[in-house]
Amino acid sequence: MNLGVWMSRGVLAHKRDASEHDIQAWNMKSLPDEMSRSPEPHRLFVAVEGQWRGFFVLQPWVHRNPRDHTQPWALVFDANTWTAVTPQPAPPRNRTVGYTLDVPDLPPS
Repeated sequence: MNLGVWMSRGVLAHKRDASEHDIQAWNMKSLPDEMSRSPEPHRLFVAVEGQWRGFFVLQPWVHRNPRDHTQPWALVFDANTWTAVTPQPAPPRNRTVGYTLDVPDLPPS
């Protein structure tokens, strides 16, 4: 399953430049139901300044912190899995949900 989020240029740089910590996380307030049903690798696509820039391959599990009432879910990924894509328009940021399933198609491997 592919999931898209919006980050600032600085946040993406921090996530990609994992010189100290290869393992990174992206906190979310909710998760799509499809995430638990997909047998395919999960990818976290990143939009910066209205354009898709690339994706990280997510771990097949998520963390839940019941004490965090605003963003209890953490998607975990290895920063070394960053794969750039040709920039293309991303949908407007949805602050209510915090993610989109409307992400670029990946070229066949």
